Amino acid sequence: MESIGKIIKPNTTKPNKNIHSEVHYWTDVISTAFGERKRFAMYLGVIKRIGVAEAQKIFLEIKDSKVSSPGKLFFWKSKQIKTAKALDKKEKND
Repeated sequence: MESIGKIIKPNTTKPNKNIHSEVHYWTDVISTAFGERKRFAMYLGVIKRIGVAEAQKIFLEIKDSKVSSPGKLFFWKSKQIKTAKALDKKEKND
């Protein structure tokens, strides 16, 4: 009979020590979920620009859908948010 240690394998993945803020955490989660870990910096810039709450909303929408390229859709939706914010700002100034 095998021991419980052999049956239940411990988690061998090490936590990323470069994650030190909420923005970095969500950037890591989103880029990893979309399979674009190498584009961490690009996701980080977008999430800083639109905010964590908006990024979470977009992520949840895309995660539930079955799209072929979720990364492209994430950037497209974030651009739409940026455009909407710019229009709102312009209307307030006029």
